Amino acid sequence: EHLQDNIHTYAPLVELTTEEKEFLFETARLMAQYPTIPCNDCKYCMPCPYGVDIPGVLLHYNKCVNEGNLSNSSRDENYVKARRAFLVGYDRAVEKGRGAAHCTGCKECNHHCPQRINIPQELQRIDRYIENLKQRKEF
Repeated sequence: EHLQDNIHTYAPLVELTTEEKEFLFETARLMAQYPTIPCNDCKYCMPCPYGVDIPGVLLHYNKCVNEGNLSNSSRDENYVKARRAFLVGYDRAVEKGRGAAHCTGCKECNHHCPQRINIPQELQRIDRYIENLKQRKEF
């Protein structure tokens, strides 16, 4: 049934106009400027055997990237605001005990991710970022 729905979505196949192609290329160019993780919240990676809320962590990170609340240096003009927004938002978005720090790197989630995200690697990177924010270290 799902396969038939997907086939009907693309049938008959109609080529994009030049204007539509230009729009898509411009959108892709703009998206490439932001270091987001290509998670679409499908939740195929869930449940994590160690209880990590994988989509919650990745989506919060992406939200902060898109809102400009990701700071790389305490010398950044908006560091204090970005630091607070990230940490407070993280505590609200991800239940205690289900954060990136609890990832063991088992890679069980990688087998299920249609976006082919190296989830343990991204969670480790986000966890380091969080720890640096908490300790007010440079990145």
